[in-house]
Amino acid sequence: MLTHSEMPRVPVGALALTAGCATGFAAVHIALERACGRHYECDASHPTLSMTLRHSDVRRTVVPLLLASAACLLMADCALWATCVSDPRGGGLVSTHAALLAGIASLPAMVLTIDKDPRGQAHLDAAVAWSALRMVQGALALPAVWLCTRGSAPFAVVNAGRSVLAVSLMCVGAKLCADAPSGDMDGELQFVAVRAVLAFHLSLLPEVAGTRLVLFGGGAGGRRSCASIEASTRYIPGWNKDAGGSYSVRDEDASG
Repeated sequence: MLTHSEMPRVPVGALALTAGCATGFAAVHIALERACGRHYECDASHPTLSMTLRHSDVRRTVVPLLLASAACLLMADCALWATCVSDPRGGGLVSTHAALLAGIASLPAMVLTIDKDPRGQAHLDAAVAWSALRMVQGALALPAVWLCTRGSAPFAVVNAGRSVLAVSLMCVGAKLCADAPSGDMDGELQFVAVRAVLAFHLSLLPEVAGTRLVLFGGGAGGRRSCASIEASTRYIPGWNKDAGGSYSVRDEDASG
């Protein structure tokens, strides 16, 4: 029988983040390509993402991708939170938990963005809320990420780059949110900003990979297989395997 340390560990957080960013990038690319190729003269007036969603052929393709991306990003937010709270330095920060709340709130904001008429105020408010919440989530998560990987020179460089990107995104996001109500939003800048937000979240892949799904096989007496979620900074690729604590939630069939 395998010992606990030998049990398979699936990096569910990293898989969710990769899927979320991949579907998000795909949605943005398809929306921009179809809008520029069929509906707009981008040299004269660059379309916004909301403008592309006014067309049924674009909505049929892009909306499922956006929903999948939002759901996967929320799963990644939960994985990042679990990794950070496994270390007392990161778990003790209010910003760590606030980042998770911002990530949770971003999902219904995306659902409303897709559900409402792209020409209406409700759509605009939901889209602005989603953008703000995703940017705030990333910024709030950074202090815990810094503390959980403190002492590593490569991570120090990466974290510095993340901080610069986060501040830049907050500034760009503020401009876009201010321009949106008047209809003067720069479509090209919006597409760049959405891609940059996804790239920022993708940069958190090592820390998100700290949350693993541990699979257990069937035991003696015909017990069913079960699984647990285990998070630890020891699982962060390239990080000190002996550092940090661990956080585990077991999900076992009670009838087993």
